[in-house]
Amino acid sequence: MRARLETSLVAAVVASTCHAQPYDDTQHARAVPREAAQAPCTPEQREAALEAIQARVLAAAPTRLESLSEAIEPGGPLEGWRLAHGHVVLEGAGAVPLDNLDAAPPLPPLLLYVPSPATTPDDWLDFDGDDGPYTLVGWAFFAPYGPELPRMLECIEPDEWFVHEAGWHTRDGGMRLTPDTPSEQPPPPADVDVLFWHPRVWDIHFWIEEDGPPAVSFDNPNARPGGLELPKGAFYRIDDGP
Repeated sequence: MRARLETSLVAAVVASTCHAQPYDDTQHARAVPREAAQAPCTPEQREAALEAIQARVLAAAPTRLESLSEAIEPGGPLEGWRLAHGHVVLEGAGAVPLDNLDAAPPLPPLLLYVPSPATTPDDWLDFDGDDGPYTLVGWAFFAPYGPELPRMLECIEPDEWFVHEAGWHTRDGGMRLTPDTPSEQPPPPADVDVLFWHPRVWDIHFWIEEDGPPAVSFDNPNARPGGLELPKGAFYRIDDGP
């Protein structure tokens, strides 16, 4: 899987220098390269575009899974997918991410599942502990990082894309950052059990709402409190362009 990740992303990463700030969902006025912006959509066009994205994802992705471990096994509904942070629920998302960079559209490369409502935050930090049944709550799209924003999605505002910094995912569900590194770095000390490394990527999250189109935001607007906080600097927005 690591080799596929490097092939899919590292080879396509464009080196650039930027002034960056830690991700802050209260700040929505970040400047981005103007040439990356798409023609503005009307509110009606944006709603229709988001609903179309959601309809495609929901038609392709399983919306309920009794067990994430079983789902990714051979013959499972998510065979070939990976528990990027184990079964650990991430703070702000209230969900467990699964990724597959080889996922065929309309599946996005990352799906987010909330654990059973019968579980508590104390149950969420066990890397190998299933807390099913799980329900699909959101998804994410990635693109190789470069000086321009991705143009793969219609009616998305430039400041809705953020950057997921390079680093090692670890077996405690966390992450060790390796900022400004376009190629795989030496792993952390031997006492840190690592899973895989990935380069810096553009990232955007979508969250299912009760009615209407999905919300587009870094955090899940309906997340239950609790979960593992990733290191500050793991996510950020571009401040003043390349």
